[in-house]
Amino acid sequence: MKGQVCLDNEDLRNLQPDHPNEGKIHGTTDQKNDIPAYVLEYAPLVYLHSGEKFWPCDIAEHLEHITPYLNYTPVAASSPSLNLTNLEELNEYNRGRFVYLTSDDNVEERPDWLGGEKNIPDHPDELDQKILAGRNNLQQPLGGSQEKEIQGGRSDAPAVLVVVDKGQGIVDAFWFFFYSYNLGPLVFNIRFGNHVGDWEHCLVRFEHGKPKYVFVSEHYFGEAYTYDAVEKLGKRVHLKPVIYSAVGTHAMYATPGDHPYILPLGLLHDQTDRGPLWDPALNSLSYLYNHTTDVLQPSNSTPDAPTEWFFYNGHWGDRLYPIDDKRQYEFVGQYHYVSGPLGPRFKHLGRRKVCQGRYSDPCVIHNWLPPERSRVLEDGISEDEDLPWTWM
Repeated sequence: MKGQVCLDNEDLRNLQPDHPNEGKIHGTTDQKNDIPAYVLEYAPLVYLHSGEKFWPCDIAEHLEHITPYLNYTPVAASSPSLNLTNLEELNEYNRGRFVYLTSDDNVEERPDWLGGEKNIPDHPDELDQKILAGRNNLQQPLGGSQEKEIQGGRSDAPAVLVVVDKGQGIVDAFWFFFYSYNLGPLVFNIRFGNHVGDWEHCLVRFEHGKPKYVFVSEHYFGEAYTYDAVEKLGKRVHLKPVIYSAVGTHAMYATPGDHPYILPLGLLHDQTDRGPLWDPALNSLSYLYNHTTDVLQPSNSTPDAPTEWFFYNGHWGDRLYPIDDKRQYEFVGQYHYVSGPLGPRFKHLGRRKVCQGRYSDPCVIHNWLPPERSRVLEDGISEDEDLPWTWM
């Protein structure tokens, strides 16, 4: 174990939402549905890669370019057109488990909607961009704050914020980022792991209103850090954690640079750098979620945010292309095109530990950023020893 929690393929096939019942409850807003101010004050800032080709996308627009398939067969929803208010209707097909939102276009022709170029975060201040350019050096130290407050830009693609109150002063703020396309990494000039639809997330855990931990998702695993350990930007009182989105795959990391991850032959790696800086708090759909009752409520900040899409049980992209599809190939168990992911409800929102793996897995929390990208146990602490309460 090297500082990450990894789910194998069998675990992924058996993933279930935190609430075991298929039923769901759509809440309504009231005075109790305010997002805590500290959640937005410590919202993460995301450095997208300077060479990115597939930018953040709007989940509503994504649905305009897909047809639902039951495995490899197109199906019709009850409503004439799918949108965020009726997507859960697809659960009528085998509870949605084998439904795939399949692209209407040949993805290899790279239609504009896959790229999301119009959603590149804007530049809030020209001076800030000059400072960013001057800091775009991977040898600079990451910790601490900057003399000049650097602000992130707004994307037209809304992020999704799901706040979960775990009780005893513990509040988890899940920030979800959606991309219509995941471009897999190259190995010997051969690309693996492309898929339509891509959900990534970051978790900031608060204890009594103070940021305590940050978790970043990386493919089927991820890494956790103390809040004090991660890079931060912003005002001296409210310093926002900084995370990095890998080019193409959008896997999330706490540092810029190269990030190898474990797969057969150990040849796959991600790359992050300080490209456009995105502030997802400037445009988001925000919700409060009770993971024990499966109740989702839009916050007072976005009272009209749809909730039905959240309960869709299927995949947000095409199913793995058959090997006889001319776009598909396979090498040592890795495919050129793989299936699209499940949505936020399947990301262990009720997790006890900061990490998203099985409850029986260890969760290592790093208390500093390594000077080089190596995953070592020695810089971590066991979360089970650090949590202020005991789970039964």
